[in-house]
Amino acid sequence: MVDLGTGDGGAVLRLARRRPDTLVIGVDTNAAALVDASRKAAYKAKLPNTLFLVGDATEALHLLEGRVHEVRVTLPWGALLRRVLEGEREFALAVAGSL
Repeated sequence: MVDLGTGDGGAVLRLARRRPDTLVIGVDTNAAALVDASRKAAYKAKLPNTLFLVGDATEALHLLEGRVHEVRVTLPWGALLRRVLEGEREFALAVAGSL
C-alpha cells in the first residue's frame, strides 16, 4: 500500500499498525518529516512493515506501476489532485487496482 503525500507519516503508521502483514509506503517531498516518521516507525512504534520515500508523489505512480495493490492520497492537493482527476486516474487504477 502506498500513501502519496504522506506529510508527517501518521497515516502510514496507523495503517501499518492495523495491517501488520502489509508493507505500507509513505511518499512525500518533505525529507525532514519523513526522517521523524521513519524514526518513530523503527524505534518507538516498532513497525518493520513501513517504508518512507522522499520524492514527488505525482512521479511515484510511474515508479510503482505493477508493484502495489492500493494507493491512498490523504488530503489531496494541487498538482496531484489534478493529475488524478484529469486522466491519471486510469493510470493510478492500473498501478494499484484501487484508489
